[in-house]
Amino acid sequence: MGAARFLLAPAIAVAMGLFLVDWEHFATMGRAFQVLYGMDQSDFDNFINSYDVFDTPQGDKEDEAKVNAVYKVLVPLMALGSLKKYYIPPVMDASKNSYKYLNDNQVLFEQQMADTINLKPGQRGLDIGCGSGYIADTVQSHTGAKIDGINISPDQIATARSNAEKNGKLGKLLDFQVASMNDPLPFPDNTFDAVYVMQAICYVHDPVALMAEVKRVLKPGGRFSDLSIVELDNYDANNKTHYKMMKGAQRVSVVTTFRPRKEYEEACTKNGFSLHTSKLLGAADMTQASIDYFVPLGHVLRFAKTIGLMSKNVQETMDRMTEYGNDLVTGEREELFSINYWIVCEAPM
Repeated sequence: MGAARFLLAPAIAVAMGLFLVDWEHFATMGRAFQVLYGMDQSDFDNFINSYDVFDTPQGDKEDEAKVNAVYKVLVPLMALGSLKKYYIPPVMDASKNSYKYLNDNQVLFEQQMADTINLKPGQRGLDIGCGSGYIADTVQSHTGAKIDGINISPDQIATARSNAEKNGKLGKLLDFQVASMNDPLPFPDNTFDAVYVMQAICYVHDPVALMAEVKRVLKPGGRFSDLSIVELDNYDANNKTHYKMMKGAQRVSVVTTFRPRKEYEEACTKNGFSLHTSKLLGAADMTQASIDYFVPLGHVLRFAKTIGLMSKNVQETMDRMTEYGNDLVTGEREELFSINYWIVCEAPM
């Protein structure tokens, strides 16, 4: 049965790919199936057992290990939706607000972000929490700058380095290494012209300490961009509905904590940065479009499991990820919290 599943995985991917539009998406989904089928039971067990990081984060290395366990399964799971970059972007083009244009909106935001932090050819930028390196590649291609990326996942860094090597960019225009934003950044002072984070700063244990490191590695006058995950002013921690909604949103968006936006702003200003941008971009529409895609996909997975072509682990994992989607959408629409709050600040000269 294992061999049959392996051979039939691309066929299932094509069936699910009817929600999408091109063969590149189908190929990505087929590869994701193969990765998921090749995982050990322990990988899925670690995924499920790591969810307490969303209830009781400790701000330590054990939290990082749990986040890694979640992402080990989450990365190929999201690839079933042809997601290579693990974030929901704001809608950048109102004519492209359906799921099939999610990647287009990601690229449009990444290009605007790169322009805002003034990256140019011959300069050097740092991507903190770079995932598998796809954002760094987009920023590099758009700006002509060299981009370094750090991430705590050896698997994701291996993917980033492999892709960069295939594109002839590794060591020249792109570089990636395993490192944590919770440790001193592994670069000399005044290395970078700009630094950015894309929906990853929720994993930092001490925002002020991180921004001290960002200031150290930035050149004077360099800019820092954070597409941040935040609690907004309307959120009331004593409101049971708000609290339940936030806990659900944490799970579906893989967020260890929603900090008040002011904590990230103050982490900048306490380190001498001046605020350039602080605004809510929102993620409700694109998140709803994603739910509209993944819920029917979940039905296909359930059918595939019924006829023996899909692992129970994969189907249960998908259910876990889609269960709380409405909490995230509602919280975004009511401006209780957001996964897309944009902060840009500038280092002193």
